[in-house]
Amino acid sequence: MNEFKSQNQGYQQPPSWQQQGGWGGMIARTAAEATLPERLAFVRKVYALFFAATLFAIGGVLLGFAVPDLMIAVAEHPYISFFALIGGVLGAQAVRHKPGINLFALFGFTTLTGVIISPLLYVISLHNPASILEAGVLTVGIFGGLTAYVFVTKKDFSFLRGLLVTGLIIVILAGLLNILIVGSEALYFAGAVATLLLFSGFVLYDTSNIIRRYPTNEYIAGALSLYLDAFNIFLALLRILNSGRR
Repeated sequence: MNEFKSQNQGYQQPPSWQQQGGWGGMIARTAAEATLPERLAFVRKVYALFFAATLFAIGGVLLGFAVPDLMIAVAEHPYISFFALIGGVLGAQAVRHKPGINLFALFGFTTLTGVIISPLLYVISLHNPASILEAGVLTVGIFGGLTAYVFVTKKDFSFLRGLLVTGLIIVILAGLLNILIVGSEALYFAGAVATLLLFSGFVLYDTSNIIRRYPTNEYIAGALSLYLDAFNIFLALLRILNSGRR
């Protein structure tokens, strides 16, 4: 979800690298500035990692189901789980340029997300198991459709940044208010719908940035952004499909 800005050049440089400011360091060009083969290789790597990260998340869910004590511990300590997720995101971003470690951090984080939502999926599987598959299929459809739209139309959705950040703050505050004070089923449903719309917008924004503004060595950051978008869409759909069953 980060936006990367390109830098102007006054002289010829190697095809995939550019000089950074006055320090003389080298950073990767953005995808828009790279050659076509480099751009395609970068995009393929981002989506391959995103797909692999999703498989690791599914593995995390299965791990939670296979180890009931682990799933119970997650359910009994939601605040620890929340801060673990935050730490996982920050950690994956911090080591995204360290070969080997960056893959371990990305897949470790996505596995963790699967473990953390395993109690929720277990409860849903007892009362409305079909909704899990429905949410998964809808997530693939929404994510795939929005991604295809960006690639086909080649529109730049960077203008959504301010709106999405504002929407994210509102959704978080409204969710906390409903959990801690209001406890309204209607607000719970409205929050789920708002989250679905918000992260659908993030799919447009992040996909647009990946093919324009991300440096070609930021494939971990790109895959992580897309995974978080799909993950939140999936959770929002689960909330919508199971509204009234809490």
